[in-house]
Amino acid sequence: MQTWSEGGYGYVYKGILPNGKEITVMCLKSESRLGDREFQDEVEIISRVHHHHLVSLVAYCIGESQRILVYEFLPNKTLEYHLHESGLPTMTWATRQRIALGAPKGHAYLHEGC
Repeated sequence: MQTWSEGGYGYVYKGILPNGKEITVMCLKSESRLGDREFQDEVEIISRVHHHHLVSLVAYCIGESQRILVYEFLPNKTLEYHLHESGLPTMTWATRQRIALGAPKGHAYLHEGC
């Protein structure tokens, strides 16, 4: 597995399952503010959610000192990368608008539609 990025909650890796499916593996930092109960609640909610603005949870692991989430892989990198990486073509306003409207829809679905 190759390290892909580091976020506020921990390290993110790209992996490939034996069947060839690409996945994203999030290893949460032990000092993350997400407690065991909150982590389990999040796993339960995310595993039931299927929405085109949200990635699907493939698997998870709760160990003594480690919490891991495995999601479907999205190959387009991060929004921050596309907005701020120098040398890339600027995203069109139509693309920015689709993102700006789609992200809150997925977020609202998580909190109101589940």
